[in-house]
Amino acid sequence: MQQSSRVIINQTPSTLNLYRRALFAKGLKGSTPKLPTTSITLANIKADEKKVNQYRNVCGFNQDNNLLPITFPHILAFPLHLELMLLKEFPFAVMGMVHIRNEITQYRAINLLETMDVSCRFSDIRKTDKGFDVDIKTEIHITGELVWESISTNLVRKKTDIKPAPKAQEPSQLVDLPYKEFWNLSSDLGRRYALISGDSNPIHLFSLSAKLFGFKGHIAHGMWTKARVAAALCEKLDTDACKIIVDFKLPIFLPTSIQLNYDQQGSSINFDIRDETGIKPHMKGQVFAL
Repeated sequence: MQQSSRVIINQTPSTLNLYRRALFAKGLKGSTPKLPTTSITLANIKADEKKVNQYRNVCGFNQDNNLLPITFPHILAFPLHLELMLLKEFPFAVMGMVHIRNEITQYRAINLLETMDVSCRFSDIRKTDKGFDVDIKTEIHITGELVWESISTNLVRKKTDIKPAPKAQEPSQLVDLPYKEFWNLSSDLGRRYALISGDSNPIHLFSLSAKLFGFKGHIAHGMWTKARVAAALCEKLDTDACKIIVDFKLPIFLPTSIQLNYDQQGSSINFDIRDETGIKPHMKGQVFAL
């Protein structure tokens, strides 16, 4: 049995250095991958007020309070996610992994002045017809109280012995939703979000750098899209205690226009993000009060 270990740090790792390491990380070989049991905790930290305001601005959140946007803690945890995936025991290469699902639960809003402990660990791995789904669990505690948690699921594309389901059995991607918003996304959106979030993956920065990784152009960050949806919808619930779950679908190539479609039933809102024509799905999910 693998022995668990806990690493405690007091300073946020440099994402630039982490990405340099990620470019050369190859992962381990083996047919039965096992995840490291190490957890990493960033202890006794506060959010930077300037960065929070920049984040609110680029993601569309209300600027008139001292509360962290519900998705902001993800950028505190993101460097820890990279650190976990760069552990020598991690069986996969970091570059090429795809963020396919993200679930955030906020039990109460976090004040800008509060001191937090941010802890991350691998929580699950599942073999699918597309490869392996790897879950990273993040928890934020304030004076011992769990106030925020998330699960980020990343896909490692590999050939497996699981056969894909026949297309006839796949559920329909889109349903009619009565309310719409249209957003115009600029070509520099990925660079502006990267400066704040630290997620400087080349696929988000420039068309040329994205093409080096097999994309036809640079794409918006999935977590920017989720944050933009949270900014538009979470206030409709009249509570800070809520959960927002998304599945990332097709990439959003920049620049472009997209549409948010949603329907609210009481304390629950179903939504999706589509291209300007309303045909191609980029993201779908749900936000609901706890």
